[in-house]
Order: sequence, then structure tokens, then C-alpha cells
Amino acid sequence: MDILNTKSKDFQEIVKNAPKLPGVYLYLDQKDTVLYVGKAKILKNRIQSYFNNYDKLSDKIKQMLNEAVKINYYTVDTEIEALILETNLIKKYRPKYNTLMKDDKNYIFVRFEKIRKKNQPIPTANSTYQDFPKITITRKKETDGAIYFGPYPNAYPVKRVLRKLRKIFPFCSHRKIAYQLDDKSKKVITNMKKPCFYYHIGLCKGACAGLETKEEYTQRYKHILRFFKGEKDKILNDLEKQMKTYARNLEFEKAAEIRNMINDIDYATKNTVVEETFDDIMVEDHLQNLRKNAIDDLISKLNFPANKLKKHPNFRIECYDISNLQGTNATGSMVVQIDGEAAPQFYRKFRIRSKQNPDDFLMLQEVLARRFKRLIESDVELSQINPEIASKMKKWKFDESFAQKPDLIIIDGGKGQISAVYEVLKIFKLDNEIPIIGLAKKNEEIFKIKKQFNQDPKKIDSTFQRIILPKNSESLYLIQRIRDEAHRFAKKYHTQLRSKNLF
Repeated sequence: MDILNTKSKDFQEIVKNAPKLPGVYLYLDQKDTVLYVGKAKILKNRIQSYFNNYDKLSDKIKQMLNEAVKINYYTVDTEIEALILETNLIKKYRPKYNTLMKDDKNYIFVRFEKIRKKNQPIPTANSTYQDFPKITITRKKETDGAIYFGPYPNAYPVKRVLRKLRKIFPFCSHRKIAYQLDDKSKKVITNMKKPCFYYHIGLCKGACAGLETKEEYTQRYKHILRFFKGEKDKILNDLEKQMKTYARNLEFEKAAEIRNMINDIDYATKNTVVEETFDDIMVEDHLQNLRKNAIDDLISKLNFPANKLKKHPNFRIECYDISNLQGTNATGSMVVQIDGEAAPQFYRKFRIRSKQNPDDFLMLQEVLARRFKRLIESDVELSQINPEIASKMKKWKFDESFAQKPDLIIIDGGKGQISAVYEVLKIFKLDNEIPIIGLAKKNEEIFKIKKQFNQDPKKIDSTFQRIILPKNSESLYLIQRIRDEAHRFAKKYHTQLRSKNLF
């Protein structure tokens, strides 16, 4: 049974176009009641697996899919945040097909021992506090003063997350007791003569064998604790301060080690910060604020005239890309964002008709000509740019969605690509209406034509202005996302055409 074909088109589109990002997904019934909450390292793969492997699913999950009429998902930055958000939403909605609070033996907790304070006695094996506190996984939450996170529905992703964190922030998992005699001598008392196995593979700094101080261990322990609290920005700020301090003190090896930690905490996007109390509504509000701020920042940084690039409701960005292999099966893509959010209903793909040689510039001109063909009333002659494009324009069908002009055009490419597209805009008399920029992949640089909106044609400067956005800015993430989506969409269509022609 192909159950996906029994669902609505919107449902099918979500399944097909879910992002390849970590996140949480919710299945809802016709009354918008949450049936099931799950998390995924890659949302697209996880959601599609329900339908690709339907016959192998349990009867309970099959019944859930039969009842489901809607899927919601929320993307986050890391698998840890997906774990946190999944747990929060299960607690909030108590979904019918999740067994949380009904069968706790299937759920696990992450247990953080407390750090011993100065006024507390030397720890023993039974103490709830330690100088070198351990991080463990347990299926039972005790009232022992330790810090617990969870319950989590599945042990495997939690263990995987801890393994990744341990590579960045090594911690102790040995059962032996070790404690620091005092803060002055930093002497560590332990009955371990040699460090454990994990020390030799870089997952422990030898705390159990007295090879590091309580202060050094505590710093890394607190970073892991903050990860589970969703305080990743605080971690990065702390690490930046440590790195600068070491550099000022000429301790370059330690500064390099901290720098490597920062690099290891690799965030491709900064979608959201998930904390222990975050739910789906808070996540969506947070994302909307991020998108709004990103657009505001981008408009400010691009510095186009205010009357040419102005923020308003339904702010539309269009991004274009070309995909081909030595000119064969060439395709173009148009990807759209509305108010900073992807709008797949406006995506369009183009099969290049006028050129079968590897010429991205002319291919872009064809795509833009087809997009703007009937946006203006007067007939437009493209023969001065490309007679082949001009001769075929009468046969091109008009897409009604093209009636709306974009507020900003982004081209995947640099100076050559922008120049080619700008020539088309001039012929369509849109060069004084729609701002255009290019994003060059090599250094993620933005280029724009300096005097695009100069009213005097004699003074038009065809030179380019380079704009560098901060690497961690929301505005850069915004245009990177739409650029990557345009590339994905064009490449997908190109692959389909190649496969079709091959067979």
C-alpha cells in the first residue's frame, strides 16, 4: 500500500521537500491534535523513511500514519537541540502514540554529578558531589542532588551526542574517586597509578590519575552542561575569552587548542537556540524574529537607495542558478523566499532551450528573459543580446505567478553573471526598479553594480562594489540558504533530465 498517495498534496510536498537538517517533526490529525513527536539528525531522511518502509513499521505506527493529515517540523542547529526540543514537546502534548510517562523503562536520562563546593567534605564513592564529576546515562531518575536531563525516548542518539561532545570536551567516566587536596597546591589525591584507556585515545585528560586540576576539568564539564541547557552561545563566548587570554599571555599552544574547540563546534546555520523550556510556538516566534532581523540587516548592508530596496510585508527575494554538464541537459532554477522563509510554491525550474554549450551567462539571460517576458506591456526585443533567445520568446508560456516583481534578485555567481543578468534587466527596463546582487562562492563575497540606480545613463558606472558580510551574521546565513537551495533545485532537475535521456 502506498499510503503517501492517500494524503493531500500539501502533506506529500512536506514529505518530499523536508530539509536535510536536524530537527523535530510532529504528526497531527484532522483536529490538529498532536499524534506523535519525533526527532531526527536529518529531517528529510527520517520523515521519508516512514513511507519508504511502511510495510516494516509496527501496527501502532501504521495506525498513527493512517490518522495523520498534517506534518509540522522545526529545524534546529544541532542534534542536542533536537533532543531537548523533542523532550519538551512530548511533555507538552503527551501524544497518543508516544509512550512517555506510560512506559518509562524505554526512556533514559543524562546524569551530571554536582561539583564539590569549598565548604563540603572530601567526597566518597557515595557522595552526590565530586571534584571530578562524572557524566553518565541512566534509566532511573533519583532524588540524589545530581542534575538530570531527559527523559529521552532513545538511548542511541544521546550516546552519539555525548561521544561527539567528549571529543571536544574530554571528561572522566571512571568509577574511581579522585579529589583535589586544596586550591593552593592543586595536588590531586587518587589511587589510580596510571590513566585510564580513554586518556590514551584523547577522550579524557587523566583526571582520575591526577594529571589535571579540578579547575581545568570543571571548565570543560560546565561547557557540556551548558550544551544540554541549550546555552551554546555562552560556550562560544567563554571559549573566545579564554583564547584571547592565552594569546595575551603568549600561551599560544593553549590558545590554539581553544581555537580548535571553537572550530569543532561547527554551526553551518544559526537557526535557533533551544533551551529547556522552549516549545514549538517559542521556536517559531524566535525564527520569525531571526528572519526579520536578517532582512533588516541585509537591506542596511547592501546600501541601495531606500526607495529601491525597502522592507515591507511579503518581502520577496528571488535567487537564480544554472546547472549543466559541458552544456548538456542544462537547467535553471528560480527559488523564492517570502519574508526570509522559503516559499516552494513559487519555485520554478527551466530547461535551457537556446544554448547547449557551457555558457552560464547566456543561460542565465534566457532564464531571466523567460521569467520577465510579460511583466511589462511593451514588446521587448532581445536580439541585441541573443537573437536565439529573442526568436523563441513568442513560444514561451507565461506563468501567472511571474506577475509579482521581486524586491531583490540574487545570482549564484560573481561579476560576469551579474553583468549578464543586468543586461536583460536593462532591456526589460527593470534595471531601475529591481536591485541585483551576486554571491561568489569562493569567499562568500557579495558584488553589486555601483551605480545601478543612477538616473543619468551617461554616468552609469559599470564597475563593481564588493560587500563582505560578517561570517556569523544572520544576513549572510539568509542569502547562503537561498543560494544553496537554488543550487540544489537546479541540480535536482538537471539530474532528472540526464537520467531520462540516458535511459
